[in-house]
Amino acid sequence: MHRSASWITKGASLNFLWFLCNAPLFFILADYWANNGELALGLGVPIALVPLLFFPSTAALFAVIRKWVLKEEEAVLSFFRYFKDNFVQSLIGGVFFTIVWTGWLAQAGSFPQVAMIIISIWLLAWMLFFFAFQVHFYVNVLHTIKNALIMTAMRPLFVVMIAAMAGTLFYISSIYTFLLPFCSAVVLAYIAFSFFNTFYQMRLTQKREFIKVENTEGARHIQSLLRLDTAVSKAGK
Repeated sequence: MHRSASWITKGASLNFLWFLCNAPLFFILADYWANNGELALGLGVPIALVPLLFFPSTAALFAVIRKWVLKEEEAVLSFFRYFKDNFVQSLIGGVFFTIVWTGWLAQAGSFPQVAMIIISIWLLAWMLFFFAFQVHFYVNVLHTIKNALIMTAMRPLFVVMIAAMAGTLFYISSIYTFLLPFCSAVVLAYIAFSFFNTFYQMRLTQKREFIKVENTEGARHIQSLLRLDTAVSKAGK
């Protein structure tokens, strides 16, 4: 009981730190909805805040969550250290995904509703796996984006499960809005990184099998499944 209460407190505290970092962005979005889609400051400010605040804070959130998923102790306040350490890479990735999302949302209205939902879910999964790769491997931003894209394409079941969980969290948060600052981001990040870690462990198993059947037809088949770039894990970080 005490352990469960401790984890709930840590998760809520971490989510609240993430929420505070993004408070300016959330305030602008709330104003946008309250004024029927009109922004007094224009779209430039929220678009700029996404790579400056949302991406570094979410990367820091994932970095702490990563330690918890791997059963390692990590203080909630290490969030700020990860925010600083990953800021440049997060900023670059944030600029890329902001351009992708802005371009997509500008064209989404011309697509059928079902296609619009599917593509949006796929982009969300790609972005979440980007954060997971970023905090787990020492690779540059381009490789992180590419590897996250490959994983999203290779594991559609993970994408569907993440979409279901994200939809559930969004629905619950829309009803019980007081939960938004305390659990929504942490829960989604924990699930996304758990899926990523499962995928990574599967790849390690496949590599071990490849070693056993090297220079055989089976090896060539397994090698075809291992298209993600070789990277150094941050297991010791």
